[in-house]
Amino acid sequence: MSRRTTIFKLLAVFTVFSMIALAGCADDAADETTTTAAPATTAATTTTTEATTTTTEATTTTAVMVDETTVLAEHLTTQLAEWAPVIGAEALFENLSDGDTSNDPFIVSVRAPDVYALGHIEGAINIPWKTIADPGNLAMLPTDQPIVVYCYTGHTGQVAATLLKSFGYDVQNLKFGMMGWSDDLDVVGTTPFSAAPGYPTVTEPTVATETYDLPVVATGETEAVEIAIAAAQAMLADWAPVTAAATLFDNIADGDDSNDFFVVSVRAPDIYAIGHVEGAINIGWKAVAMPDNMAMLPTDQAVMVYCYTGHTGQVAATALKLLGYDVINMKFGMMGWSDNLDVVGTTPFSAAPGYPTVTG
Repeated sequence: MSRRTTIFKLLAVFTVFSMIALAGCADDAADETTTTAAPATTAATTTTTEATTTTTEATTTTAVMVDETTVLAEHLTTQLAEWAPVIGAEALFENLSDGDTSNDPFIVSVRAPDVYALGHIEGAINIPWKTIADPGNLAMLPTDQPIVVYCYTGHTGQVAATLLKSFGYDVQNLKFGMMGWSDDLDVVGTTPFSAAPGYPTVTEPTVATETYDLPVVATGETEAVEIAIAAAQAMLADWAPVTAAATLFDNIADGDDSNDFFVVSVRAPDIYAIGHVEGAINIGWKAVAMPDNMAMLPTDQAVMVYCYTGHTGQVAATALKLLGYDVINMKFGMMGWSDNLDVVGTTPFSAAPGYPTVTG
């Protein structure tokens, strides 16, 4: 073999080894690039996840748990404490006739539209009592002026007035309603009170011996007034708020204790002592929403309340209905039950003064 041939062979081997070395370096460089990029991607992903977690935590809210029964009961007790719930027809007439419109109340008839059309107190608007808590109707009522509502005999007007009081309005109910204002029977729209049937009363007190769990109010609201409005809207459509004294008398006399009402006199203790419906316990009307008094009332039995003439009994019944009780008021109170004036404890209705009304 010549020397030149040997040199060419050595050069060829050198070239092959050089190419293999360069290929290995290229593969190593590619591996380094991939390895370096991977941690960067992971870091970016981690950062994004942390940011998402932070955003989620920022929008999380905690539900506020409210004992609506307690909130509403305390609110009603406060509202009733200093309230004078009725105004007499004479006082209202004098106010409207004094020539000073700056002190006039805002007047609302809560009677049916067709009866309102037959005759109403001048200036009165018409909102039927079952719709008094509707937002559109509440929007028509002033918050900076006294309101007087009226109905037929004083009872559904008292429902409306009590609800409006619980909503924060300055309001009174016209005592005896249109029956106490007009002597036109067409305008009155119902049969006026005439005389009591003379049902019996007793003097021996009835003491409540059992206690009951309080009803549960669950409107979903948290503020007292909003709870009251929501509860009123739920209760009004199907509630019959008043019944005649004969209903209670017949119930007591039917010999079936299983269907008896739980009866509550909401009159003053001294008047209760003079005479009350047999079996009735005594809770003053301003105190019906106090927890200790509510605990005396069953939630699985119909409750009937009564007062003197039907008005403060209707206040109590409305408050209890808001709180979730199955309750009704005795129409005309003790005036509609007993013909004993000492037991009645107030002057019964006799006749309307015949104040004017307008039509349309």
